[in-house]
Amino acid sequence: MKRIKFYKDNIKKYIKNKNSKILVLGADTLDKDIFNELGYNNVVFSNYNKITNNKDYLNIMMQDTGLDNNSFDYCVAHACVHHSSKPHNSILEMYRISSKGALIIEANDCLLTRLACKLNVAEEYELSAIKSNKDHGGVDNTEIPNYVFRWTEREIEKLIKSFEPRYKHKINFNYSYDIKQFNNFFLKLIFSLFFKIFKKQQNLLSIFIKKPFNLI
Repeated sequence: MKRIKFYKDNIKKYIKNKNSKILVLGADTLDKDIFNELGYNNVVFSNYNKITNNKDYLNIMMQDTGLDNNSFDYCVAHACVHHSSKPHNSILEMYRISSKGALIIEANDCLLTRLACKLNVAEEYELSAIKSNKDHGGVDNTEIPNYVFRWTEREIEKLIKSFEPRYKHKINFNYSYDIKQFNNFFLKLIFSLFFKIFKKQQNLLSIFIKKPFNLI
């Protein structure tokens, strides 16, 4: 799956030191498997659950972790910020508690994705997240289907500048795509060519917010 490769590639690109102290928010077994496979050995995995307290995961809400400033080298969130009832707060928490950088993999808010939602090819509210789980997997890991919050570069830039206006910010954006609905070879080829020309119309977006920054 292209999404998994995209996730791995961004981890390797931005977190070079395998001994870095890392917090992974909204984690599950996929995140554990990936970080183990890549050889990172100082990783804390978290996932909020109001029903049970699984000792394998730190039970904290991503929008309000209660952790100290700069308590981890890096914070990572893969395909989970859109499950938060306060997605902007979640990214600001990652910024606050990381000393070197925050890596977020989320959906890209582009014209093609908006069209896909209108045509019911993509979800605006993630009903599929709770289809099998019933009592969790939605907004804030409840039984309520979450709105799929998609991002733009400009929104991230404004968010970080507003939160910490004293610094010049270094934010890296990368794009990829993972379209499960189209299995036809020719459709895949057409989309591949289209995305080579219109890079920012791809549905996957990675955001890396580097710290520390230079004073303005």
